[in-house]
Amino acid sequence: MTYPTNKAAIVGVYTTKQARSLDRTSVSLQIEALKGALDDAGLDYKDVDGIVSFDPSPYGKPPTDPFWPVGFMFWAEQLGERPLTYTDFSLASGALAKAAAAIGSGLCNVVALVWGKSRWKLNPKDTPVPDRAPRVDDFSFELAGAHYSTWYALWAQRYMYEFGATSEDLAQVAINNRYHATLNPDSIMGPRGLLSVDDVVNSRMIADPLHLLDCALDNDGGYAIIIASAEVARNCRKKPVRILGGAEAFFTDFYISVDDPWFPEDGKAVAKVGNMAFGMAGVTRDDIDVAGLYDCFTITMLRDLEELGFCKRGEAADFVREGHTRLGGKMPCNTDGGMLSNSANAFPSGMHAIEVVRQLRGQCGLRQVPNAKIGLSLSQGYAVHGLAGAVIMAVD
Repeated sequence: MTYPTNKAAIVGVYTTKQARSLDRTSVSLQIEALKGALDDAGLDYKDVDGIVSFDPSPYGKPPTDPFWPVGFMFWAEQLGERPLTYTDFSLASGALAKAAAAIGSGLCNVVALVWGKSRWKLNPKDTPVPDRAPRVDDFSFELAGAHYSTWYALWAQRYMYEFGATSEDLAQVAINNRYHATLNPDSIMGPRGLLSVDDVVNSRMIADPLHLLDCALDNDGGYAIIIASAEVARNCRKKPVRILGGAEAFFTDFYISVDDPWFPEDGKAVAKVGNMAFGMAGVTRDDIDVAGLYDCFTITMLRDLEELGFCKRGEAADFVREGHTRLGGKMPCNTDGGMLSNSANAFPSGMHAIEVVRQLRGQCGLRQVPNAKIGLSLSQGYAVHGLAGAVIMAVD
C-alpha cells in the first residue's frame, strides 16, 4: 500500500493569543482554537469526524492523566454527540501525516488537531514535588536528576566535542529566529528586538553549554489545524494545502539513555521520518521552499538540519552561518520565530506546521517567503530523538 498522496489537505488553521501567562483555562483555549480553525476552513463542527489531541484529558491538566479515552469522549460530546471514527494522541507533523493517511483510506473525512495550554509550566521550579516517597514514577528521567535542559546540554556538549561547534555557532540559530520574530506581530519575543551573539552567549547559563537564550520559551497558548479529504477541501474557504507525504517514528531516549553512537551516519528517528516523507512526496531536499523545524534548544535545530539530510553531520553550523535558514536564504526556517522567540506552549509542534501553511498560502506579510510552494514541518519530543514526525505540504 502506498501513501495516499494528495488525498487530503490542510484547510483551516488558527492560533489563539500566545503569552507568558494567560488568565484562561486550557480547554477554553482549545475550544477557541477549534472554532477559529473551522471558521478559517468554512466548515462546521458537525463536519468533524476525527480528533487529534496531545492531552486527551478534558480537565486542562498537564498530560499525566492515565485515563486518556475520556478526553476523546469529551470531544465526541463537544462535536455534537456523534461517534468519532478516528482519534490520535500524537505530536503535530506525524499526526498530520497519519490523519491524511486515515482520510485517504476512508476512515474519516475531516480531522481536527487541537491543543491549548494554560496555568501550568514545564520548568523544574514550577513543577510540584510530592511531599512523600516515592516522589517520581518507577520509569522516570527524574530518577537520574534529568530534565529537558540538562539532557539537551549533554547532547550539545557531545556535539561540540565531536564536530568542533561553539557556543557562538549555537547562538546563530537564536539570532535568526529572533529576527524572524521581529517581523511577526503575534510573537512573544519579537517586541524585545534583535539579538547579537554577545546577547546569547552572555545570557544566564542554564545548563552548560546552553544559555538562557539557547532555550525555548515556556508559555501559554493554543492552536488548531483542520485536515480534510480532497473532495471536502475543494469547497473550503481558503486555498487547500495538500499533504504530499509524512511519517512518524519512536526511538530511545526519553531523557534516560542515548544509544551509542550519539550521531550515527544513518541517523535516528528524525532521519527515518525525513527519508520516508521525501520518498512518499516524490520531492527532493532542494524543492523545499520553507520549513518549520523543532527548536526547543538551539542545538536541536542544528541536528534536525543534519538528520533531515539538508547537510552532513557536523555541517549544520556552517549551513546556518551562510544564511540558508534565514529569510532570503535557500530554505528559510521558523519564519514566525519558532519556539525560541515566537511560542512554545508545551506541545508547540503545531505552531511550526501552521506557519508553513500560512507561508504556502502567502499570508505572512513582512516575513513572507516569495513564491513558496512546497514546505516541510518537523515535530519532535520526548528527548533528543525519542519521537519524531515529518510532513511535506504543497500548494498549486
